[in-house]
Amino acid sequence: MSRLVPAALSIVLLVSAAFAQSSSADEQQIAANEHALGRAMIQKDVATLSWLVADDWSMLGESGSGTKSGFLNDVSSGTLVVKSFQIHDMHIRVLGDIAIVQAYDDEQTIYAGKDTSGTYNWTDVWQKRKGQWVSIATQLTTVKKKNP
Repeated sequence: MSRLVPAALSIVLLVSAAFAQSSSADEQQIAANEHALGRAMIQKDVATLSWLVADDWSMLGESGSGTKSGFLNDVSSGTLVVKSFQIHDMHIRVLGDIAIVQAYDDEQTIYAGKDTSGTYNWTDVWQKRKGQWVSIATQLTTVKKKNP
């Protein structure tokens, strides 16, 4: 009986280590995907955006809601112009095949001819589908500047 306890503990530690390595690899992939999204918006790379954003993706922001097709159309048509996109303070939680990303970005953007540059905070939800992480939902909020 006393031999079973160390053996069981060893199995638990091995499984925990494997899970931690998997989560770390998933976190790294998701972080890379977030940065790829920013680059793709700057470069108007609709093929990459289409690959990273699920067909059933939805977005909710201060100006309303959006869909993948509307997002891709805004990028390809020039309605959304992203000149720079710098992510910071990113936190990723992987929960099995779902991941939640909370972060900020500083961006220079124009939407429908209006300067929308500033700092934004956002939450992205990613899902692992057929071995690939895809964004399934985004919530975006402008960070208001504090009055002195």
